[in-house]
Amino acid sequence: MEQNSRNRIEIPAVLDSILRRGDYPAGDVLKQKLSDGIMTLRSENPELRPINRKGTAGGLVRLKPGGYFIIIPDLHARMDFFRAVITWPGFSGRPVIDDMADGIAQVICVGDAFHSEARGRKRWKQAEDEWLSGYKHHRHMDREMKENLGLLEMIAAVKTAFPEQFHFLKGNHENIANEQGEGNYPFRKFAFEGEMVKLWVENFLGDEIFNLIYRWEKALPLMAQGPDFLITHCEPGRAVSLDEVINAYENPDVIYNLTWIDNNRAEEGSAAVTLANFGINSSYGRIFGGHRPVAGNYSFRQDGRYVQVNTPNKWVITTVTDMSIFNPERDIVCLKDDTQ
Repeated sequence: MEQNSRNRIEIPAVLDSILRRGDYPAGDVLKQKLSDGIMTLRSENPELRPINRKGTAGGLVRLKPGGYFIIIPDLHARMDFFRAVITWPGFSGRPVIDDMADGIAQVICVGDAFHSEARGRKRWKQAEDEWLSGYKHHRHMDREMKENLGLLEMIAAVKTAFPEQFHFLKGNHENIANEQGEGNYPFRKFAFEGEMVKLWVENFLGDEIFNLIYRWEKALPLMAQGPDFLITHCEPGRAVSLDEVINAYENPDVIYNLTWIDNNRAEEGSAAVTLANFGINSSYGRIFGGHRPVAGNYSFRQDGRYVQVNTPNKWVITTVTDMSIFNPERDIVCLKDDTQ
């Protein structure tokens, strides 16, 4: 508890310093944060993160009962959004981080730390020209990576400080190698984002940092289980079982089906069957996720069993206490609307 008391004071200051910093993190700073984060992920309490068949922390996180839960959708390099949630006083009247320190709040991110996406569309096209020139100049890409790596640094710091109160799930954008395999696929949308990020990290931070980011990704969980709800990055493409999720890193199909599925591509009933596979049989059981943008603050899919929250131009979060009284109009909260 003494360490938690220190962290409740120190972590907001750490997040503020990262947010105000004018450049991407230095290699030694990022190395320390990632090394600490990886060690935390690999040594999680096995009662909360069951061990897989390889003897390492598996793909499932069991959330502790009691208190309240905050679910953060796809972040995509939004450092300011992440910092705002961690210090938000809107649920209990106290900053979320104080409630985390006291074991009252648990915060779960659905993934996708990297790539500013549509918010940075113009910058991506400018950075693409830099990439095509072999990064002889790289001002625009430096700005993109300042946000990507700054957010990664924030996430690793909070995970290390509050290992049982904060969890970050793997999304499809957690793929620093831009690899095809192990459930991952190369990424491009407005430019060649996946390859652009890979080459930039290799060129300007080197193999050691590149490998640390890769190891961080491979240590992330893929699902969180709470009382009467589950959290995944995307709508499950097919029903998955407890054993499959715990051992997800030996089965690329499970990773793919929890991180890459487009809207209207999931098997019918995949959400309801997955919930049942985890012993969640109540009519109000839900899976929460993001992945694809929605109009408004949220969207119901699969007869309401899957709740999709991901509005890129808003800071929208989901708050949960008791699913039997969950009300999306009240409990899915917009902290800031950039469209206004």
